Parts: sequence; C-alpha cells; structure tokens
Amino acid sequence: MKSKSSAMTIYTFVFFLINVAPSLQVRFSVIGLDLPLVIHPGEDAVLPCHLSPKINAQNMTIRWFKEKYQNIVHLYQDRGFRIENQMAEYRSRTTLIKDSIVVGSVSLIIRNVQPSDSGLYTCFYNTGSFYEEAVIEVKVAALGSKPHIYLEDLQNGGIAVVCESSGWYPEPEAKWEDDNMNNISSSIEVKALDSRLQFHVKATYIFSGHPFTLSCCIRNPILSQWKQSTVHITDAFLQRISSCISNRLLISAFFTVPGILLSLMAVRLVNKQMELSQELGALREELDWRRAQRFAAAVTLDPDTAHPWLVLSEDGRSVRDGDRAQDLPDTPQRFNPVVNVLGRERLSSGRHYWEVEVGGKTRWTLGVCDEAVSRKERISLSPENGYWTLWHRDGEYKALTNPPTLLTPRAPLRAVGLFLDYEAGRLSLYNVDDRSLLFTFSGASFPPTLRPYFCPCINKGGRNAGALRILPVTGRE
Repeated sequence: MKSKSSAMTIYTFVFFLINVAPSLQVRFSVIGLDLPLVIHPGEDAVLPCHLSPKINAQNMTIRWFKEKYQNIVHLYQDRGFRIENQMAEYRSRTTLIKDSIVVGSVSLIIRNVQPSDSGLYTCFYNTGSFYEEAVIEVKVAALGSKPHIYLEDLQNGGIAVVCESSGWYPEPEAKWEDDNMNNISSSIEVKALDSRLQFHVKATYIFSGHPFTLSCCIRNPILSQWKQSTVHITDAFLQRISSCISNRLLISAFFTVPGILLSLMAVRLVNKQMELSQELGALREELDWRRAQRFAAAVTLDPDTAHPWLVLSEDGRSVRDGDRAQDLPDTPQRFNPVVNVLGRERLSSGRHYWEVEVGGKTRWTLGVCDEAVSRKERISLSPENGYWTLWHRDGEYKALTNPPTLLTPRAPLRAVGLFLDYEAGRLSLYNVDDRSLLFTFSGASFPPTLRPYFCPCINKGGRNAGALRILPVTGRE
C-alpha cells in the first residue's frame, strides 16, 4: 500500500507540473526602453522588447502596434506572422527577431525608417488569460552638413554673410552669434528639400562694416546637438570690401547725371562695374580659401604605392621621376605601369586641406582618388572611375570631369591648394599664389575611402624633372 501511495503522490506532482504550474506562472512584465529610440532617416530601427522573467513566448500572441491597438505594425499569432491586418506603410518593412522567443524576447526591426515613422509603439503580449505591454517612443532625426559660410553681393551695393546647411530633420533651429556668444539679428530661412522632409537652412547677416567674428550655429531640437562654423573678418579685408562698395556708390552717382554724360560714359562705367564685380568675387574666393586653410591636413606620401621609377624624399613630402626603375617588390598596392603615388592618409569623413608646389614642372596631375582603384592598369581619370583630379600638360590646365573642363588661371600655377569636404561631396582646387578658385568638383558621391593622389609624370628628357612638393600650410598674407 505504501508503494502505491508513493506512486500516486509522484503522479499527482508530475500532473501538477505539466498542467497546473504553467497557469500559475503566467504572470510577467514586459520590458522595452525607458528612453526614446532616435533613428536617422533611411536607417533600420530595432525596437527591443522581452519578458521578465524569461518565459517561452512561442504560443503567445505578440502584437506590435502604433499609437492605437488597431494600427498593427506586426502581428505574431499561432506561431507565425499574420499579414492580413498589417498597416500598408509597414508592408515588407518589418521583421520579428524570433531567435530568442523561447526566452521571451521578440524585438522588432523596421527597415528604411522615414520621418512618418516617428511615434509611440506598443509591444503587446497576450497569453489568452493574461496580457501585458511596453511602450517605446521612436524619434526620427538627422544632423545636417557642417554650415558653409560665404559672402553674397546685395543689389543696393552692400554685402551679406550667408550660412547654408542641408540634410536636417526635423526642422532645425539656426542663429548667428558674435565672439561673445550673443545672438545677432539676421534673416533665417528654412525649407524642406524633398519628400523625405530633410531641411535646408539659409541664415543671412547683413554686413556691418566693422571687424568681427561670426559663428553660424544650427541645432537639431530632438538630438540637442549643434553644428557650427566660424568666420573671422579682419580690418585689412574690410578695407578692400569697403573700397569695392565705395566705387560702386560712385558709379551709381554717375547714373544720375544728365543723359548726355550717361551716354558718353556708359561703356566705361559698365566695364568698371564688371571689374568691381570681379574684384568682389575674388574677395569671396579668398575668404573661402582662408577658411579652407583652417582644416590643414598633414599629408605625406605612401612609398608602398609608388611606381618603381618614382623617387620619394625621406620626409615623404616630395616626389619626382627618377627615370629608371628601382628594385622594389611588385605588390598589389604599388602602381605599375602608371607613375602614380598616393598619400598615406585615408579620408573617409570631415574636411581636409593641403598644398602642393608644382614649380616649373611642365606635366603633373593632382587630386584625390578612390582607395580601391586598380593599381595595375591604365584608366581614364574621371569621377566615374574614382578620380577627382586637376591635370596640367605643357601650359594647358584641365579639371578631369567627363568631358574635361578647360581652365584658364591668370598665371602659370606654382602651388595648388586642395580642399576636400567629404560630407558635402566637394573637392575645391585653388591657386595658392593669388588665392583664386580654379575649379570645384561638387555633388560627388564619394566612395568609403579617398586618398590624396599625385602624378609627377615622366621627366621627358629633363624637361619635367622637377618634384611635386607638399607644402606646410602657413596662411599667407
């Protein structure tokens, strides 16, 4: 009897574990996120959600909905995904991560997040006899490009300092500050760029005629992060601008004299107006060049990429054609047959400026290239092939666009400044001697990594024997 009683006790205990205990342990809590989940437009969002304690959720109903219970983002029921009532805007964009569902974890992936995806999402677990939920807030936000500052000519003869930046979401805050961080009255224009609702900012400050330091500050209200650029205007620079404005006013006065004088002087005044406009344009270019110099990069040459004929200086800042092959290993990264060499620096973000002396050389090419370009074949230099370059051959200069763009600098180039703004997709090329802009590659979709590019070309029997030299950036006056 004792053994039968023991067997009955064991049977009852096992029956309790299998059939009764689970219903007693069905209560749980759902854990999500306490802080908002911030996602950039176009990225994939992972909304975390799991049970505490860790319970197998395979037989539960898991409903992800937005704002309202009937707004189904993703529904897991009867051990599978139910698409019937899913909101149209989430079709083919959601995935439930079920790898850990046996321990109660069912995070949700939303692909290619758009601004309209901002809002409150609920992770709702239901066992049939008990339910619990957690709410996660999703905020879609993006930082725009670093503000670009330039001068703009006004119709009344004045000058404006303009700051522009793109790629913000949501609508950002913008302001000008002086060197004491005081707000400066200015015109602020913010507009949506496209259907993705990314915003473009343009802030304009009317020139006051006194030396100043200005900072353009743009803030994302969700991320509480700023991007800022600063411009310094000196007395010497102001005097040159003042001279332009004064001459313009003088020309305007001439247009008020009797018509006979106007007809006699019209051609001369129009020509003078054009000259003044050109001078003001040159001043703007110089301001941009001086701003670029603030991003000076310590560029040096990478000997592992140099063609066997190229001779590099010990400090890695000079390269020339040695007119004979050196005994060097023919590695995959070494250029051959083209006499090229790359900079050591790998440029994958930010702004970088460097200067190269070209001296009396009759042939050379400078710029940047995709780090992944082929080193073992001759390729036409163009942005389509991963090269953004300036080309010089026997007195002729070209920007190697497709087709090439002929350039006409005011004098033969002795030194070239290169300013790469990676995020903006721009490479600007300057004549260092007169601080003029030679050409800008703009709107580029740069590859993940760029390298500075140098080609001193062959020496042509001594006629092109000089070296390309990377110069220290010293901020010339």
